[in-house]
Amino acid sequence: MDNEIKTILVSPHSDDIAYSLGGTLLQNFFNRPILMVTVFTKSNYSPCIKISDSEIISKVRHLEDVGFADKLEIDFQSFNFNEPPLRGYTRMDIFANNNPTSDPIYTEVHNTLLKLIKSYPCNLIVSPMGLGNHIDHIILCHICSRIAKENNIRIVFYEDLQYASMLSLKQIKVRANSINPNLKYSKINVSPIFNDKIENMKFYKTQARRTFFTMIKSHALRLGIENKSLKEILGPDNLYKYLLFLFTNKRVNIPLYERIWYCENGGTK
Repeated sequence: MDNEIKTILVSPHSDDIAYSLGGTLLQNFFNRPILMVTVFTKSNYSPCIKISDSEIISKVRHLEDVGFADKLEIDFQSFNFNEPPLRGYTRMDIFANNNPTSDPIYTEVHNTLLKLIKSYPCNLIVSPMGLGNHIDHIILCHICSRIAKENNIRIVFYEDLQYASMLSLKQIKVRANSINPNLKYSKINVSPIFNDKIENMKFYKTQARRTFFTMIKSHALRLGIENKSLKEILGPDNLYKYLLFLFTNKRVNIPLYERIWYCENGGTK
């Protein structure tokens, strides 16, 4: 592993970075060398490949991360923390806990991630926003914000996909304000390499469902057309292009974006 890591991408689970930042990474938005760290890796969840053994599932998902990181030429490391079902959460509980510090695993995750970040000359932490209210995403958003503030490290936040696609842009803004009322966003044009992003998402065969691909496409598309008039959006030519993009793999010439949220002063204050 490169000891000169400048950017650390924090991923709650295998696939979160590929889904949320796959285009931004292909556009070389972040300073290299880059390290991707996946935190919650012990899993019993494999909806697309029927495996019952959690150890096998965890190993397969680890290899998916390795393949993705190798393709993008970034470093990779993983921790060995249990996903929520292995910590006793029900499906409903996973999305119902708004207090990250109440999870018994919080302190151990904080200390482990802090040790990793401080072992490099890291000048940027890239954190999930916690959109969708998944407890693991909420925990890491809180921990990353805390580490950045206490150690004077710049932090930015990515929009957790596919969860972001289920929220309105106003709801995403509300979540950003709850993290820090001074957060603003940058839109990264990922149109030229969006098909490559989709191809790289396919490394995650245990998770990658067609509906997820469509949801991720829809979010990239609405960020591109959010300032267009209703007349432009509903014009026959445009509407046809949008539907073709969403439900086929055909490349069409429409603007597609991912967003990064940040503070202008570079920190979290």
